Amino acid sequence: MEFQVRMVYKPEDIAALVKALDYRRQPDKNLRRATKIGYPVFGILLIGTGLSVLAAMVTGGLFSIATLLVTIASLLGGVALLRRADTRGMARRSWKKYPNKGLTLTYTFYKDHFEETDEVSGENRFQYVSITSVNEDENHFFLFTATNAGHMLRKDAFIQGDPAAFRKFIRIQAAVTVDPIE
Repeated sequence: MEFQVRMVYKPEDIAALVKALDYRRQPDKNLRRATKIGYPVFGILLIGTGLSVLAAMVTGGLFSIATLLVTIASLLGGVALLRRADTRGMARRSWKKYPNKGLTLTYTFYKDHFEETDEVSGENRFQYVSITSVNEDENHFFLFTATNAGHMLRKDAFIQGDPAAFRKFIRIQAAVTVDPIE
């Protein structure tokens, strides 16, 4: 055994994962900034458009199914954009839906593979070749596999080995770069 990590996820870990997934979707800093500004602006514009068309329909007495459908689509689209822009809200909702609260996860890293163990699903074994990318923030490593599964390791939860050595180890074993999340 080279490294071992044992942890119980907390709300701030899930928030970090939401941020990591957001970073993976848009690694370009300028695109992330444009999205962070654009989603709320266009969300509000869509909601405003939907409400003004609805008001015009009610006050003008002009009613059509097509107009009503466009109005509903505008309102729903606006709400969706506002919710997508709210990363803190997304983190809260993700934590609320997270089914394994209080569950202890253990990751054990060997020279040729790593294992994830928990009380519910038992032991799962992964080859390093399945890791397609690795991201890192101040407190976590995020390992993403070819099946789009994510493994989150808290740096303060290493019970064997240390994060600096692990960064080098995983870079070599998985043959990937460890990209920092900005």
